[in-house]
Amino acid sequence: MEPVPTNEEKRFQLSFDPFVLTTGIFQPGSAEDYCRTSADAVRGTFGLAELTYYRGDPDTAFNQFESIRHEEEGFASVGALLCRTLSALAAGNVYDVIETYRLAKDLHDAFDPGHPFKKMSDFFLLYFNIIVNNVPAIDFPAYGVNAFSVPESLKPMAFYIYTNYLIETGDIGRAVGMAEGALLFMKKPAPISEIYLSLVICSAYMSRQKWEKAEYYFRYAWSLAKPDHLVMPFAEMRGKLYGMLEKCLRFEEPAAYKEISDLANRYHKSWVFIHNALTGERLADNLTAIEYNIASLACRNMTNQEIADFSGITINSVRAHLRNIFNKLNVGCRKDLIKFVI
Repeated sequence: MEPVPTNEEKRFQLSFDPFVLTTGIFQPGSAEDYCRTSADAVRGTFGLAELTYYRGDPDTAFNQFESIRHEEEGFASVGALLCRTLSALAAGNVYDVIETYRLAKDLHDAFDPGHPFKKMSDFFLLYFNIIVNNVPAIDFPAYGVNAFSVPESLKPMAFYIYTNYLIETGDIGRAVGMAEGALLFMKKPAPISEIYLSLVICSAYMSRQKWEKAEYYFRYAWSLAKPDHLVMPFAEMRGKLYGMLEKCLRFEEPAAYKEISDLANRYHKSWVFIHNALTGERLADNLTAIEYNIASLACRNMTNQEIADFSGITINSVRAHLRNIFNKLNVGCRKDLIKFVI
């Protein structure tokens, strides 16, 4: 029989959020000041490490989180472990990702069922499985129990994770409803959480080819990200945005588009390597950002002209890209592309 947590343990379990920036309430454009004025030095350092990651420097962020993991204890150490994983993934350090997952798993297994860290550890492992595997190897406990049992400020990110799970299992309608509900009722402004929720809603609408709604949520996410230069969420999600990055930023903000595309290419190669190794799939890691997006659109029954109109390029460019894609993947028709893209 599992031990029943005391009231003090329950309060501790539900009240402390290890993150600073990810779940923070601050005005867009004030992220750095928000971190520097945090309640204590440890949280301020943690928040600035998060900001380093979100601004597109995962190598430096990895070292910052590694330092926090060794120097601090409790939730700061556990939170740094998850952030270390994401930083390693974005930096292309695939062996560090695998090592961190092993460390997180060992830590999780060491906790007693009633330990205050247990549910947070559950949450971190689910986050890793969703990010790396899309559909986790383990069932999502009790249909999202973690989304309701994590600290209040972390709930929007918990719903973001669960929405990803629902999309990958084909429950698009429920995914949209859950993410839009979380976005509607959460405390604001919380730019990071709002960005991730908006991008996953965009992804869901893109999968249903509801372009206008998808574009609305993408542009809303970018309006929150731009003042603080929070580019990494867009790089993480590039593979699930099916060309929306090209449509909205390629010509309107070419410098931002190039930076996000470069980050996305690095992130994607690392992600594919680990994802394929863990799942046995063979998603493509040799396509450029625009080739990957064109492949994603082409295998969803969009014509060359529709792809050209959506991506803001000529139909001849679409044809040229498709020839390169077919050659790289050694396939002969569009229906075969689905095996190589999300």
